[in-house]
Order: sequence, then structure tokens, then C-alpha cells
Amino acid sequence: MKPVLSIGIIFKNEIRCLERCVKSLQPLRDAVPCELVMADTGSDDGSREIAEKYADIFFDFPWINDFAVARNALIDRCSGEWYLSLDADEWLDEDIRQLVRFLTQPERWDRPLCGVMLRNYYTLDLDGESNDFLAVRMARLSTGARFTGAIHELWDLPGPIRALEHTLLHHDGYVNLSEDWNKKKRERNMALLEAELEKDPESLKTLLQCIESSQGSPGYEDYIRRAMAALKKDPQGGKYYGPPILRYAVLRAAGYHLPELEEWTDWAVRDFSDSPYINIDVAYVRFIGFAEEQDYIHAIPCGATYLKTLEDYRAGRLDLAVLVFGSFVMAVQSREDGARAILADAYFQTEQTQKARDMLLTIDRSRMKPEAVQNYMRVLLNLQAQSGEDLSWVAADLWEKIEEAGEKRGELKKAFFSASAIAFSEAHRQAEEESGFRHAYTVFLPLSGKCGLGTAAELLETDDAAKMAELLTTVGDWEELPIVALERALLSGAALPGGLCLEEMDTLAERLSHTCTRFSVLLDDAVGAMDRDLPSLLWARGMALAAVKVENWEDGESGVRTARVFAETERNFLPCYYGADFLTEENLRFLPPMHRFGWHCAKAFAAMDAGDTVAYVRCLRRGLSACGGMKPVVEYLLKQLEEERQSQAASELLALARQVRMLLAQYPPDSPATEAVRRSAVYQRVKHLIEADEPSLVPKEGSLL
Repeated sequence: MKPVLSIGIIFKNEIRCLERCVKSLQPLRDAVPCELVMADTGSDDGSREIAEKYADIFFDFPWINDFAVARNALIDRCSGEWYLSLDADEWLDEDIRQLVRFLTQPERWDRPLCGVMLRNYYTLDLDGESNDFLAVRMARLSTGARFTGAIHELWDLPGPIRALEHTLLHHDGYVNLSEDWNKKKRERNMALLEAELEKDPESLKTLLQCIESSQGSPGYEDYIRRAMAALKKDPQGGKYYGPPILRYAVLRAAGYHLPELEEWTDWAVRDFSDSPYINIDVAYVRFIGFAEEQDYIHAIPCGATYLKTLEDYRAGRLDLAVLVFGSFVMAVQSREDGARAILADAYFQTEQTQKARDMLLTIDRSRMKPEAVQNYMRVLLNLQAQSGEDLSWVAADLWEKIEEAGEKRGELKKAFFSASAIAFSEAHRQAEEESGFRHAYTVFLPLSGKCGLGTAAELLETDDAAKMAELLTTVGDWEELPIVALERALLSGAALPGGLCLEEMDTLAERLSHTCTRFSVLLDDAVGAMDRDLPSLLWARGMALAAVKVENWEDGESGVRTARVFAETERNFLPCYYGADFLTEENLRFLPPMHRFGWHCAKAFAAMDAGDTVAYVRCLRRGLSACGGMKPVVEYLLKQLEEERQSQAASELLALARQVRMLLAQYPPDSPATEAVRRSAVYQRVKHLIEADEPSLVPKEGSLL
């Protein structure tokens, strides 16, 4: 049968993907009479053998740096009613129903050109960011259609175009490619485009192609500025090329804080307010800019325009012919989800609570990216606190979706916890109480026992110590539990659950030491109970170690107490951990540095309590030799000892001066006895204290002397 569709592919060294491409065409070839015409432009990797296996017509075509010439060579060998141009790194989607209907109903062939949706992927798993645009890949051959342009070749027909918006080509040519490969491809493309510019330096079409091909290169911004200058000179051409050029200009200006941002944005909105490029890409930039400035009044209409135009685009209500000039950069799902969350926040900030709630619930929680999760949770927490509606079911559903997210689960959980932490802070909870709001953390109550945030919420909601202790036993991952919830439970008398290992205890103690406002109370409780059993001792030791790490060893007032507590816990801990018989001077070298320091620290305070300050200093210095990281502690303790000695000496000197003054007061100033006292060694020692209050030698009322 005469083919209805001729499919043309030029290739060179595409062993990675060529067979995938041609195999994807088989369902279409089974449904519609087709011919596959392929041309090799110089492969040496085995691609040629694959083409010979599948092609109906195969030939060699020497590459001459002109894509249009190569594609037209394919057309010259075709005999179908329609021609479809493909690249080797593309493949046809399984759903070909719309394309088959079109090709089998000649009455629908009312237009010479036909576009299909091309989806560009940017991640290796093909499940991340992607972008769609209308690629005009089909032409009715009876019109004499030919390609023009050495690169980014286009049909030489003016149109009009029929859009097959449900016929999809997948493209992964930008995925996981090396920087060297990208550079070589960019250099090849830019050489061809520069040759085109030499013919017409102000061609808006070529300048737009230069912008698209030079992304990531130093000359990218220069091409944008050249295109903007040419656009001012060609209003007629600007009707078609103005919107896509302006959107690139605005995106660049916003990303690099160019001074032209406001000028270019105003130009785009003023002259092309009906263009989807402006109402998607430029509207998004304006929306985010206003939102970052907290100008919610102006942000809301921009965000609404962006989302409405996206909705029309996905519903097929836009004239998709505009997409021949490129894709909508901001028409990716993660951007849309993020925009919906930000718009919901803008509604909330302007006291449009119902609109905020409705907008938030339009987001598909099963497809959210980490950034969108953070924005989503921020708005959800505000609504839970202030809307009067219990939205805890939303948090529970989102958590369920995160748990089912596979490889992305960890990243999504991190965003979920990060955004939710504020709800548990003491300052935030106090502000909610003062404003009469419900606590935002209650949104997590359905997750009690399933997620650390849920368990923390229930811990904050109960006053029963026994219930708190029971809840603590349900914690699976202690890193997920907001530490304020553990603080409240411990202060209420709940005990830590059994089964915690030493490392877990140390981590929890350190977290408490950094955030707990009543850490000293918890430390006293832990030390007071360390004789109860081994877990209690381990917990006391972890708390004491955490106290040492957060103590202000520069000029803090509680340092000696902290060091004593640490020494006491180490004195009790080390024999249990290593055995009393092992803890000898000879065996100390086998202990980790911190334990060696703890052993010497305990010996030091024992010496101090026995009145042996020399041994105290010696033990501290030995401890420093064992663990250099404890230098601030040792320096602090030695400084305190010196200050105490100086204070004691000063007190003794003041007492001696008082005694001398009282002795002098017994004799007249000119008596031989007075003169003898003044010449004595004792008087000379305290002379500066006695004569400081001259001319009177009599102690003043209330004086320390």
C-alpha cells in the first residue's frame, strides 16, 4: 500500500537510543501504512547496523553543517501523504490514538502543517523536571514543504498549524550529559547560528535561536541584549518573536538582578498582555518578586494569572501554535505547586482565609517537591492555628504520600520536618496563646505514634506523666521528635523509655542542652537519680557531658558547678563501664581521651575537697594532657582557683590592716609606740590600706577594716 506517513530520521553515533526510537514507532506502523526513511551522517559506533535492520529506505548522507539540507534529502526519498521528522534521542508515546485518528481521516487534513507535543526531560529517572512545547514536525508533502535553516530548521510554509496536543514525543537528549558534550554541542550550534547572523544580524528568529542555544555560556546575556535592541526596530516581527524574547530577558534580569528588570517587565505586560509567554513565564517572575517583597496585593493577581493561563494551556484552551517559538519555561509541575502554596500564603496574609484554604487543597500532595512541601506546611500551620477549621487530616494525608515516595522519601521528610519545627518552639506557642489561637502543632495529632511530630503534639497536649512515659515508648526515630516535647515530658516526671543506647542518650542530652530553657533543672534531676540503675547513670553522664560542651568557659558563673557535676558522674560511670580493677594509672592509656580526662577530673575535685590544691592543679594538668580539647575547662578552673586564692589573700590582708589600725588607735599620734608600729614590717605590709583613708586613722563606720 502507498504509505500514508513517511517517517524520517537522520543520525550519527546514536547507539544509546536509536533502537528505542525506531521500536517505539512499531504500534503506529501496525495501525497506519508507514515507511521509515533513515540517513547516517557518519556513524562509527554500530548505529548504522541498527538502522539497516529497521529502515525501509536507508542511505548515507555526508554531513555538510546544514540540518535543513540533510532533512530535505530524506523528504526527497519519501512517498507518503504526510512526513514526520524525528531525532534519534526521541521516542513516540504509547498513546497514539489521536495521531492514528488524524492520519486515517483525510477530511481533517485541512491544514498543511501539524504539531505534536515534545516533552524534554532533565533528570535521569525521567520523573523529575520536564517541559513541553509544540514541535511542528509534520507536513503534508503535496504542498511541497521543505525545511529551511542550517540549525533549528523550520518548515518554509506559513501555516496554519493543526495541533495534536495529545500526541507526545519524549526526548531525553539533555539528560546526564557531560559538560564536555554540552560544550561541544553548543559550540557546533553557535557556529551555525553565527553564520546565519552574518547574513542578517537583526533577524529576530535567529537571535531567539541564539538565546536558546547559548544558555549556560558567557555570551548568553549579550544575545538577549542584541535581541532586545533588534526588537525595538522591528515591531512587526515583534508580534511573533517579541513575547518569547521578552520572557528570556525578564527571566535573566530577575535571576541576575539586572537594572532593566522593571523596564523589560513593563514592556512585556504593556505590549503583549495576551501572550501565554507573558502570562506564564513573566507573570511567574512578577508573582515571586512581589511575594518576596511581601507585596501581597500585587502578588495575588500575578499568581492568579499564572495559574489560570497554565490551566488553560493544559486544558487545550490556548492556541498551541504559539509554542512553535519554544516552551513555557515556568510550566513545570514543581513550579506550579510551589506557586499555589505561595499564593495560598498571600491569601492568608491578606486575611482571605477561605481562599488560602481552597488554594492549598488544589495541590496534588502525591507529586510535591521538597520546596513545595516547605511552603505548603507553612501555610497549613497558619490555617490550622487561625482558620477555625481542623486541617489535621491534610497533614496526615501528606505524611502518607511522603511515606510512599520511594527514593525521594528522605528529602521530602527533611522538608516536612524543617518547615514544621517552628510550630513547636516555645516562642511560637506563647505567641499563639497570647493571640487566642489554636496551637498549630495540633495539625500533627493524627500522626501520634507514626511520626515524631505527631507524638510531640500529643506530648504537649497531655499533663499526665504516665501517659507521657507511654508515648515516649512509641518513638521510633528520636531525631524526628521535637526536643521541646521531651523536655516537657521529663520536667513532668516522665522517665526515658528503656532500650535507649548510649549514643542515643548522648544525642538527646546534647539537643536538650542547646534548646532547653530549664536544662539545669533536668541536669540536677538526672544527677540526683543516677544511683537508681545503670540507664539512669548513663543518662546522667550524657547530660553532664552535654553541660560541659555548652558551658561558657570564658566568663560563665556556673563553670565550677558544671565541672563538679561532670567529675561526679564520671567517678560513678567509669567503674561501671570499665570495671574498678581496670581503672589504674597504668591502664589509663587504653581509655578514650574524654574518659581519661573524666578520670583525672574526678581525682582533681577529690584533692580539692581534701584541701590539697597542689594535687588539684596537678590532676587538672594531667587531664589536659590526656584530652587537649578540654583546654577551656582546665583554664577556667585554674583561673577560678587563682582568683579564689587572691580573694582569700586580700581578705587576710584587710583583717591584718584592721588589727594594725586598732593598735594605732590606742596611742597618741606622736607617741614612741605609734612610731614603733609604723616602722614595723607588719605595718609596711598593710601601709597602703591604712593610709588610703588618711588623714583619719580610725576605721569608718561600716568599713571592712
